[in-house]
Order: sequence, then C-alpha cells, then structure tokens
Amino acid sequence: MKLRIGLIGLQPGWQIILQQIGIFYDIISDAGNISPENYSTLIIPEKIDAIYHNSVLNYLISGGSVLFCTQGYKNLFGVYSKTKKVTYLLPDSNSIFSRIDLIDINSQIEIPQSSNLQVLDEGLSIFRQQVGKGCLIVIPYDINLLILDSSSIRKKFFAERKELPSEIVASVSKGKLRKIIALSLEYLHHQRGLPFVHKWYYPQGWKGLFIFRLDTDFCSMEDAESMYEICSKNNIEATWFLDTESEDRLQNYSKMEEQEMALHCERHLVFDDYESNSNNLKTALSKLEKVSIGPKGFAAPFGDWNRALAQVLEDMDFAYSSEFTLDYDDLPYFPPLKDGFSTVLQIPIHPISSGRLRRSHFSEEEMLEYFRKLIEKKQELNEPIIIYHHPHHQHFEVFDEVFKIINEKKIRNITMFEYAGWWEKRIQVNPDLKYEGNEITSGHSEEDIYLRISTKDGDAITNMSTRILLSKLDLKQPEKIIQTEKIERTRKKHWRDLLYNYESRKRKSEK
Repeated sequence: MKLRIGLIGLQPGWQIILQQIGIFYDIISDAGNISPENYSTLIIPEKIDAIYHNSVLNYLISGGSVLFCTQGYKNLFGVYSKTKKVTYLLPDSNSIFSRIDLIDINSQIEIPQSSNLQVLDEGLSIFRQQVGKGCLIVIPYDINLLILDSSSIRKKFFAERKELPSEIVASVSKGKLRKIIALSLEYLHHQRGLPFVHKWYYPQGWKGLFIFRLDTDFCSMEDAESMYEICSKNNIEATWFLDTESEDRLQNYSKMEEQEMALHCERHLVFDDYESNSNNLKTALSKLEKVSIGPKGFAAPFGDWNRALAQVLEDMDFAYSSEFTLDYDDLPYFPPLKDGFSTVLQIPIHPISSGRLRRSHFSEEEMLEYFRKLIEKKQELNEPIIIYHHPHHQHFEVFDEVFKIINEKKIRNITMFEYAGWWEKRIQVNPDLKYEGNEITSGHSEEDIYLRISTKDGDAITNMSTRILLSKLDLKQPEKIIQTEKIERTRKKHWRDLLYNYESRKRKSEK
C-alpha cells in the first residue's frame, strides 16, 4: 500500500499547499492508475474529464478516500450547489477543525446540495459522505483561487483588551486554509485505517522555531546598537532588513557579528512598475556593496507585494522575501510567477509589530503579554514564531523579555536565510512511502528532515529512515486547543480602521 496522494488537475494553489504541508503526491495523468493500493487519498479540486469518472467511483466504492472541492463533487455526482458571499467563517467548537479559529475568506463559497452529504463542520460548510467502503469530504472553497489571491485589507488581531491592533495584510487567511486541507487529509487517511505522513516543519525534529526580523527604516545608529546589544546578550541571531537611505550608518551594520543583513529599501516604497522597483533596489544594493554586505533576502516597505516587485526579486536572484500583504502567519512557499513558480521563497511572518501595538495604545506590559500569548499560541499550533520590530520604536526592554521567554522555552533561533535554505532542501526530499504490516518503508533516509506520523492512536515526530515501525513510536494524542473566545470582535468595523487607513495612505504619499 502506497502512502501517496493523487492530485487530479494541475493547479498552482494546490501545489503550494501540498508542498507546505510536506505531503508526498503525484499529479495523475492516467485514470488506469487509480486504485486504493496506489493512492491513499485522491484530491479532486475541479471538474474532471469523463474518462476519470468510473475510476474515481470504483476507487471510492472499493475503500478509497477523496477530498473534493464543490466543483469536482458536482461534476462527478450530478448535483447542484448554492453560492454565497462570505467575509469570514468560524469552525464548530467540537469539530476536527475547531483549533483553526476565525478564517478570512472575503470571497464566494459554493455549497453542494445533496441529501447524501453529512455535516462534518457546519460553521465551515464542510461535508462528508460514505460511498461503498470509501469516504469523501467536500469543501466549498475554490482553494486555487484563494491561495493565488494577492489582495490586501486592514485586519484587527486579537488581544485581551478593548482596543485591538491592526495592520494591512493579505485578505485571505491562507495559512488557515492550509490547515483545513491538512486536517481533512488526515481524517480521510484515518477513515481508511492508514497513517497520515508528512514532512515536519523544522530541521531535525525541533518542536519550534524562532526568527526575529528587524526593519531599520528611520533607525538611528544609537537605537540599532541598543537592539544589537540585546540580541547579542540573549544569543539571538536576528535578520536585519536595511534601509540604505542613511548611507553613513551602513558600515556599522557590516560590523555586527552573528546577525544576518538583508535588504529593505532605498526609498521606503513599493512601486507598481518593474523599472521603478528595479532602480530602487539597484541603488540600495550598490550602497551595500560598498560596505561588503551582500544580502540574500528582501522585505518590502509596508509589507507590500506585487508581481512587478516579485519579478525584480526573481531577476536579482534573491533567495527569499517576506511581505505580509501577500501572506502572514503561514509556512514558506514559492509564489506563482508568469508560467511557473518564483525561485524566491516567500517567508510569512506575524504582521503586528510593537509600532502597531503602540499605535493602539498598548503599554509595554501589554506589549510583552501580547508577544507572550503569541508565542504560546504558535507553539500550540506547531507554527514558526516569526515576529518583527523597528528599532527606532525602541521598547528594548520588551524584547529583552521576549528573548528570555524564547530561551527559557528552549525554542531554536535561526535566521531567515538559514530557514530558507533548509526549506528548499525539505521540498526536494520526495521518497515513495509504503505501508504494510504496521511498518512504513521509504527506501530513503535523511538526517535533517523528519516526519510527522499520525494515526487514530496519536502522532509522533520521527527521523526519516528506510524503515519505521509504528509500534516503536511514542504516539501521543494531541492536546485539545480551545477556540479563542469572542474572536469575532476582531472583524467588527470601527472608526479607527478608517483613521489608520488614512494614515497609511498619507505615509506612502509623503515618500
């Protein structure tokens, strides 16, 4: 029995999600290969050619499992659907998706209408159905369209206080859609009595990861030195994104030890056209070259992203970039570009900085509590902890305490470039997994890449080896994650949203 997923239909949004999860999959081109022995689960995101219909139905009837989007389900079973416009969704508190919390869609969803479907999660409009010996799930979202969406909007982020921080970020909660897919595939494998296996998110089976990003726009050298001192004292290797407009300070950055230097900008703007973005970055790079800094990474001013900028980064051979108007609170991926994928890895971060907290009138004690709760939540959800700060906002004592929390919890700290390099290696590892007699074999071992193996009895993280006995794993049931109470209030409109949007437009117009 192969532990491999079959994807029918080539869609870049789905490829992004499957690579992020670390699933072993094939794009199916021959209906004759579809069988429960060849594929542990199928994914059918869109309408499929008639030549696949009988193969998929036979696969289900004989015990296979299938994840459908509504279009594919309608096409195969001849049912109709209803569409509705959705701003956000909330999962049921007792479903397999309850840990996900609020999901921003800001799009239409398409709900299938069939008496054969059973509700799996009413809040998310996700359904299941038994077909013969097999099981299917239907999700009502056009995953490809939503993952490729590059629109942005101001959102508020939860805190246990009345006034909430906000930032202009990606309209769609892409990281939460990825979790829906991962949990659906896990459920479908368990329905077949199969383990669900995917590549772990961090090197060598680490339980977590911390990256600290610093944007140096408007930063005095005194503030930069104070920030550097606190990083060094706490053994934190930060990634500094340099604003080169203040050329006289660049030499000082080049002398900082055990820190990564990357590029922010010359002019603190992202332009709509290729040439302006190119000239802006070329000017900055020429200044950095004079002080022997060769940046591998880039983070755009205001977190802005567009395809013109993405093409410039591609042509300049950057290893990675990080823009929260494209994505935030998610795993890395290569964005689509032209007819393929960019070679510039996108590394999403948590988009709320101390500056945004201060603008929402947080005290330093409240700032520290915000970051403390964020770290705890990220650990619960097995997400990388990537936060950012502008040294010119100071609040150095807050981050001194944040670093102490990271060290006390023994969370590994690396730079963005180090994470990008490891993530590319992770993508390349693609062995054929087989399951038989409570044993997984791969014919492949990898020291740096670990696997998460999930069964109905629990899950475990283990190194990738040629032979894994499930009976030898220390399987543990994951702790239940309680939904955030009153999370809906983050989406209530407030007059301050208009004020902050005006301030954002004003800042950009003054550059």
